[in-house]
Amino acid sequence: MQKLMQEATDQEALLKRLRAEHRALEARLQELEKHLSLTAQEQIEWVELKKRKLAKRDQIQKLERRFVRASPD
Repeated sequence: MQKLMQEATDQEALLKRLRAEHRALEARLQELEKHLSLTAQEQIEWVELKKRKLAKRDQIQKLERRFVRASPD
């Protein structure tokens, strides 16, 4: 039982961290989108940020699904 509680706590901490990272990526993307035009480097950054943001979202959803299945009803 204690092991399950620790795993749940660890998963919650990981979800919290992933969500914070996702928000930070979104904030940077919004900052870039305010520019009238992007430099070549900013365009590359924008694409990389989008990919990282989507990967974070996938990780969050995967953990949430696992967390919901593991939760007792």
